Amino acid sequence: MATVLAVLGSGRAAGYTAGLWEAACDGAARVDGVEVVRVHLRRHRFGPCTSCFSCIRAPGSGCVLDDDMGRNGQGELYRLVQQSNALLIVDAVHLWGPTAYAHLFFERLYPTLWTGELNGLPFASISCAGNQGMQHLAREELCKWARGKGMRYVGGLAEHAVDYRAAQERSRELGERLAAAAVVDGQGRQPFADEVERFLAYADETFDLGREYLLNLTQGTMDAAQSLPKVGLDNGSFATGTPAEGLARQAQEHLIVALSADAAGHRETALRRLAAASSAWTRATWLALLEEKVVGATQPTAYKPLVSDD
Repeated sequence: MATVLAVLGSGRAAGYTAGLWEAACDGAARVDGVEVVRVHLRRHRFGPCTSCFSCIRAPGSGCVLDDDMGRNGQGELYRLVQQSNALLIVDAVHLWGPTAYAHLFFERLYPTLWTGELNGLPFASISCAGNQGMQHLAREELCKWARGKGMRYVGGLAEHAVDYRAAQERSRELGERLAAAAVVDGQGRQPFADEVERFLAYADETFDLGREYLLNLTQGTMDAAQSLPKVGLDNGSFATGTPAEGLARQAQEHLIVALSADAAGHRETALRRLAAASSAWTRATWLALLEEKVVGATQPTAYKPLVSDD
């Protein structure tokens, strides 16, 4: 039996958002061989990550905090995520984005970065607004967070209560699609092979990872001369002759090619080079800025080269 974990982020148990949650659950339940587990985050006790880095020092140990997302991986809510074959987040729009409950939930999945256990987990979201709107911004945030955990994005809805009946039907359809993906996951998860595949998978989604990461590395300029790797190399953040310096230089070289390919419209080449830049940059900053000064642990295996640096 495949399991769809359907999470409600809204604090209200009987509002517009909860109604879409119920509709999506009903849609998922239409699929044979699927169990829908419903969770209202408000009913669980958990707080923010405290940046203790225990989960990095001992991958697979879960979170040490004594709440439903911790208890060394035995917290009730954390275990439900681990046991699921698909994850659905149905959330209200607060401050033009997801709720604090949804943010905390994703934040506390941090230990899964070091185990890779959610890599390839089917994911879908529904963001519901009832007043001014901005539900599309909330949907984008949820898509971004799912990508950060390596989940496979099945789809996301940005809905407003003004179109509620149609939104309910779209929610049922999304729930059904996610449940079908859960059945496939139950037969064997299909993780992303590497960073290239992740970039390509999210290239056409509401959160365009490639574009955002190019803007990230170039500090919003799309100019390699103003990139973070170049700034770090110029100001001595990467000590001369160290592995970190070599990785930062690789990141800058890959970034230059990625920007050129992007400008020429060669999208796949750009994304492949960007993935290589991302991999090198992640490891460079870990070695120079985090390993000894902050975390006190060697580079996690999750930061091994995700793509070739050649």
